[in-house]
Amino acid sequence: MFELDDNIEYPDFPEEGFREVQQCLDRFVGISYETASGMLYRMKPAREDITLYRVKILDIIRHNPPLESVLRYFHDGRDNYLWYSDFYDDITKEVYQRYRTFKAAPVEINPANYAEELDKIDLPYFKELVDLITLERILMKYEDKVSEPKTESEEDLSDKKTPAAGNEETKVEIKPTSQLETKRTKAKRSYEPKLNNKQYALLAECIEQIKLFRLRLKVTDLKKLLKGKLTEPLEVTNQKTLVYLFERLKEYQYIKDKWISVADGNKDFISFRTEGNRQRYGDQQHYIPMQQFQNNRKKSEKEAVRGLIIIDEAIEEMNEYRDE
Repeated sequence: MFELDDNIEYPDFPEEGFREVQQCLDRFVGISYETASGMLYRMKPAREDITLYRVKILDIIRHNPPLESVLRYFHDGRDNYLWYSDFYDDITKEVYQRYRTFKAAPVEINPANYAEELDKIDLPYFKELVDLITLERILMKYEDKVSEPKTESEEDLSDKKTPAAGNEETKVEIKPTSQLETKRTKAKRSYEPKLNNKQYALLAECIEQIKLFRLRLKVTDLKKLLKGKLTEPLEVTNQKTLVYLFERLKEYQYIKDKWISVADGNKDFISFRTEGNRQRYGDQQHYIPMQQFQNNRKKSEKEAVRGLIIIDEAIEEMNEYRDE
């Protein structure tokens, strides 16, 4: 029987660079917040101050759209909130590579060298990230001290969805995710995907052609799935087809070999609610377990697979873009 890797520690990050970015960001935010808190120590916070900080936060996000989801994951209390957010999915390929290969200078950050060392960080959005998290921490501290109920206008401002620069359709919504979502995503592991944007697009198109899931899977959601950041399970219309697709991705090293143990542990997939499944499992969600994946893997080797030709053609086309 295929066993889970209980003795292996799966890291939250696929690359050392992302870990260094988060640690470096935390150090700069720590200094920035302590400095600001010291200056504001003797000041009694007022509602006007809270409103001002909210406006500053929304202004940063409006001018830097990739930062839109960061605060939501910061509020969850995640140590690695930048990685779990959509930030790395929303930045360009070139910026992503700069973050992936980032190496922090071996210098201790302190109030004396803070500004000088911050100027040396050659990463787009980094200074804005420092300002954003610092302002949010100050805002949280102020809100704890101000116990009076919010006015109606302030509640409207806190829930305001501000359009991103150059795109009035983009909305900004800052709110913490549920505790259930937090626990589920924290426990997840990555499939260790090795796909570029073109390959992600081809794979998403293939999945849509074969109608693998009950709902359409967007490229951004596909990335979250493979990176272990999906917050809701996907309802699978054909388990044998799902297993065949993932086995092909494994064969060409687009995902890790032991993807079944990841899928089982993450609880990423639930069975489609046909009438037969309702009678067998009831109306509650039925997560596809490891044994069921294994059974379908054996079936896919012997029986006809729905969408097999489409999958094979998609994999061949993905291979053409492997080096891009």
